[in-house]
Amino acid sequence: MARAATELMRETQSGLMFDSALRTFVFACLLGQSRDLRYDPELLYIGALFLRIGVTPLYRDSQQRFEVDSADAAAQFLRGYGRSQADIAEVWDAVALHTTPGIPHCKPAMTALLAAAVETDLLGTHCQAFCPGVLARVLSAFPREPGFKIKFLHTLALGQLHRPQSTLGTINADVLSFHEHHMTAGGFCEQLLISTWPYAPTPTPPPAA
Repeated sequence: MARAATELMRETQSGLMFDSALRTFVFACLLGQSRDLRYDPELLYIGALFLRIGVTPLYRDSQQRFEVDSADAAAQFLRGYGRSQADIAEVWDAVALHTTPGIPHCKPAMTALLAAAVETDLLGTHCQAFCPGVLARVLSAFPREPGFKIKFLHTLALGQLHRPQSTLGTINADVLSFHEHHMTAGGFCEQLLISTWPYAPTPTPPPAA
């Protein structure tokens, strides 16, 4: 199931968004370990990979929130593998709520971890929970492209310009406002752009002659 999801997302999303999803999964696992939380890593992986499929061209005609499209796609995928309704509901909530401030941390482990991991990947939040050297290793395996922040915001905006009403109450309203050259003081886009990411990976020394 995980291999199939990986191939599907490679074909569906840009490399920038795919690597972001993989980093999010790794950060979620690390945060789960640091908080001693129990979760199903396979379901967490599916949730991380499907987080943003809703902003791809597959949903250019949708009027739903992109998070709901992503959650519905994850649920459909999991049904195809015979996962229980409880598993499906857990992943659906985690994906659907990851951009809604103030709610995910009150939910069960998977929803809380995915939302926190998204904050880590985008804003550098929660990094104090990781052992020294971990961030460099994660970025070495799944790099942030040059210009990641602007490219990421542009991708999110393009996937939602046709449904602005769906962004109310989430960070995506701020994303569309920024796309129209209106920066909201203290909003998500400002937080992303002034964040201290990326942490530069430690360069690998050349092999001895």
